[in-house]
Amino acid sequence: MTPTTRPAIIIGDSSRAMLALTEALVDSAFDVVASVMDSESLVLAAQHYQPALALLDFTPSFGDALAASRQLSQELPATKIVFFSTHDDAAYAAAAFEAGASGFLVKQRTSDLASLLTRILRGERIQHPATLPTLSRR
Repeated sequence: MTPTTRPAIIIGDSSRAMLALTEALVDSAFDVVASVMDSESLVLAAQHYQPALALLDFTPSFGDALAASRQLSQELPATKIVFFSTHDDAAYAAAAFEAGASGFLVKQRTSDLASLLTRILRGERIQHPATLPTLSRR
């Protein structure tokens, strides 16, 4: 019997505790090839490993995640980029998608991370409903 190959993922977050938690949440479905604490290290790791997916934080302490996303989407177009953020604001999500992201998930509102990431790898664009723009009523 041939072992099933799991997609490679790189996780970037400015918190060691969040890195550990995220690794545990995706371990059953993904091969975590690198966990890093800043955007520059994420880009370097992605260039080295060329993962199927890069999951990154969207906080100032992580660095310029939008620039990292733009760079990765140009250099590694096969790598899906997903922002995993505490921000549930439509402007953050819009900026992430403009920078090449395939998904924008809100940490405190995401219950099945591995399943959502698998759907993104299959080509779905997933955005947490809390980050959808609201329609103004006239």
